[in-house]
Amino acid sequence: MLFRRKKTFSQCPGDQWIRQWQSIVPEENRNVPITLGDETVVAYVQMKQFVMMIQDGLLMESAFFEVCKFFQRAGYHVIWLMRCSQDIHNGYLKPLRSSGARKKWLWKSPTTNFGRWTTDNFEASILLQWQEYEGEDPLACQERILQRVVWAESDDNTRMIPGRTEFQTTDRPGTAAELLKWLRGASLNNLGAE
Repeated sequence: MLFRRKKTFSQCPGDQWIRQWQSIVPEENRNVPITLGDETVVAYVQMKQFVMMIQDGLLMESAFFEVCKFFQRAGYHVIWLMRCSQDIHNGYLKPLRSSGARKKWLWKSPTTNFGRWTTDNFEASILLQWQEYEGEDPLACQERILQRVVWAESDDNTRMIPGRTEFQTTDRPGTAAELLKWLRGASLNNLGAE
């Protein structure tokens, strides 16, 4: 009788993973305090018109929306980079189908409402790292490990935590190199151009 060993799932610790993604930009663009009035919030990355927050996992609390509103009032486009490969591995997030660069997903037991998010926040983007990469430098990875949420629909868009959510993503930007080009000002349509 053959026994199959269950495939293990390994990933680097959250703090190290965050530092790895911050390392794609120069030091002066990391952990940048943004002040508006008498309130200051630190952006993990700030470059040109973008601020990027980096989060290990899909869990989002109401503060997520407040932070976005703060940066938007300060004039920035907000990017939330979230690692969700562990959510896929554990079965909470399932790809339903793919069509070229687009993927449709089912998020069972979501922790926030992507449907509400995509309706209310036009100056913000959700970027998912859906696959792990080898090594410590995301820029060295040539695989398309990122997906950007383009629309979402929850069973109740008025609730902060709905029962289920389906959403669609596209792979622009799909690599760390493309993300860096976007942060430097390239349009999403021109990310693949050299």
